[in-house]
Amino acid sequence: MKKMIGLVLALVMVLSCTSFAMADDAVTLRFWMWDDAQVPAIQAMADEYTAAHPNVKIEISCQADVSGLNQKIQATIGTTDAPEIFFINYNLAAEYIPLGIVADLSSYEIDQSELASGIVNAYTVDDKVYAVAKDTDSYAVFYNKSLFDAAGVAYPENDWTIEDFCETAKNLTSDGVVGWTNSGSDRVYYNFIYSNGGEIYSADGTASAINTPEAAEPIQALMNLVSEGYAYTGPQLSEVSDTTAFTSGIAAMTINGSWMISQYATALGDNLGIVELPSGKAGKFSSNHGIGYATTAANEHMDETVDFLRYLATYEAQVKQIEVVIPANLTCASDWENVYPNVNVGAFMNALSYGRGYLSTVNATLARTAYQETLASLRNGDFATAEEFCAAAEQAVNDALAE
Repeated sequence: MKKMIGLVLALVMVLSCTSFAMADDAVTLRFWMWDDAQVPAIQAMADEYTAAHPNVKIEISCQADVSGLNQKIQATIGTTDAPEIFFINYNLAAEYIPLGIVADLSSYEIDQSELASGIVNAYTVDDKVYAVAKDTDSYAVFYNKSLFDAAGVAYPENDWTIEDFCETAKNLTSDGVVGWTNSGSDRVYYNFIYSNGGEIYSADGTASAINTPEAAEPIQALMNLVSEGYAYTGPQLSEVSDTTAFTSGIAAMTINGSWMISQYATALGDNLGIVELPSGKAGKFSSNHGIGYATTAANEHMDETVDFLRYLATYEAQVKQIEVVIPANLTCASDWENVYPNVNVGAFMNALSYGRGYLSTVNATLARTAYQETLASLRNGDFATAEEFCAAAEQAVNDALAE
């Protein structure tokens, strides 16, 4: 009996030590992101992964926007408070990769062969891979069918022009309804500039190239919509956002990215229409983008992080975002169209083929911020003409690029 008791006690001690060892081996990976709408999908990925890897815990922290995430990373990078995984976009990549902040993943054999090459390449510098492609996006025009019907205006077709867009906005404006919401996004304005043959930056990305007649012409058309009451002014947008105006039925059209389709479809149901961006003199262009998953160069849990990143590149993980964004996985991307069978999501898929980048190659964040601030002044009515705006924008951006 004493021998048996001794064996039992010994077994208990072994199990206890094993339990403590497992607890000591547990690793917490901090995952920083932005966009509340994407939290459920990211949480579903984390739950599936940790169910198969009980020694790993994933803590998701969602910031209000990209700027909020950027500020947190800048405050914690190089310290033990920095995240193990974080969303990275073109701006952050242009800033962080040259500084050595983002870890080079090239040697870890993460299979991205099924992911959109445009997004993978966006985070590949000098043949080194710095992120796992998460999603891709493009722009289109959302419209409220019921407001078109009430105004007796025909639904727009994919072959419409900038002139058609402006005329449609005018015809829809009446009885408390505004034709176009306007937008606080610089990318929305870039779409019009590119489509008319204008440029944002020089070919090498080191200087502003916006001060041209090709850029000024569509900007003037948009300025006219605002000044004549067919689109919201900057102060009006500060009181009611473009999304709120569109989903509440007081604006007939808005221009936004593919990530907004879930919110708009929920709000408008069968009244939601989607059409491709209008064409300009140079055709159609969409300032496309895509988010990646990245980690820091100083990550103390690289093995666990890389294993999770490998999972994030799989179909099983990517498909969980399908109701919110266009996954980078090519199979998921085609399936994404089936999630919203009653609206023209093909407008976004088509836009992927005529998209292009919109960042400088140096001081990307500062330069883009300079554009955004000058566009805010434009919406506030601070410029008499588009030419005046373009000259001011080019000066502001070149000053930022020179810092």
